[in-house]
Amino acid sequence: MQNFLLIIFSLIFSSVFAQNQKIQDQIKYKATYELTYFPDSTNIEEVKSEDFNLYLGNKVSIFASKGRTMSDSLKMNLQGRDIGSMDFEERAKKTKTEFESVIYKGFPEEKISYSYKILRDNLRYEEDLNQFSWEILPENKLIEGYQAQKATTTFAGRNYIAWFTSEIPMQEGPYKFNGLPGLILEISDTQNHYNYKLKSFEKFKNPVSVELKASHFIKSDKKEILERIKEYKLDPFAVLERNNTPEKNITIGFKDGQKEKLLREYKEKLEKQNNPIELQ
Repeated sequence: MQNFLLIIFSLIFSSVFAQNQKIQDQIKYKATYELTYFPDSTNIEEVKSEDFNLYLGNKVSIFASKGRTMSDSLKMNLQGRDIGSMDFEERAKKTKTEFESVIYKGFPEEKISYSYKILRDNLRYEEDLNQFSWEILPENKLIEGYQAQKATTTFAGRNYIAWFTSEIPMQEGPYKFNGLPGLILEISDTQNHYNYKLKSFEKFKNPVSVELKASHFIKSDKKEILERIKEYKLDPFAVLERNNTPEKNITIGFKDGQKEKLLREYKEKLEKQNNPIELQ
């Protein structure tokens, strides 16, 4: 288990942040959440779900989809494997994710970093960590055996209802949410388009040491990075060709009409992803 976690963290953290920055931490806890969401605002019948892991240390936290972390681990274990084997295929299915981003809270200090990798470019933008204004309310309920209290906030064009527990005294939660006097166990916007709910919380028997060093992240503003992500999802082949170098030139051989078919499918898929968690 320890070796598996070290592989995950070494890969996720291998692309970390601004010049000449370094931080050491101990990852001690993992909270697993299920996200239930509506990707297409015009089709409320289509409901999707995906699991996410929130790794918690003394100084930083890391939030990523389960598929993203499993994919990183899978890549480290391919040497000498038959990629056509059933074992590989079954494991590969579990790495599928609609959420490729990784969110770091507390690195840099007092900041949230949203990161997304496009080919060789590790993109990142920063936001203030303490950006949430919470109203704590008297209502209580039981969630996964924990006594939880209600709180509300507004973020990125949506109104949210959260349930947190002081039984786990960590000012943390899924996605970018933080700042309540206890771990957020459940949070949903008032339209219930995005709902994160805790599935499990565990303390590692042996904490995992991580060291975050300066790397080759490309820091930019939020608008530019979101535009680059959209461009990549619409036409990854054009982005690939633009990123080719004489030393590393990747070409894809298409059959007649195959590329055009794929581009149509990418466009149709993106058009159905019209209900992002952040509306502003």
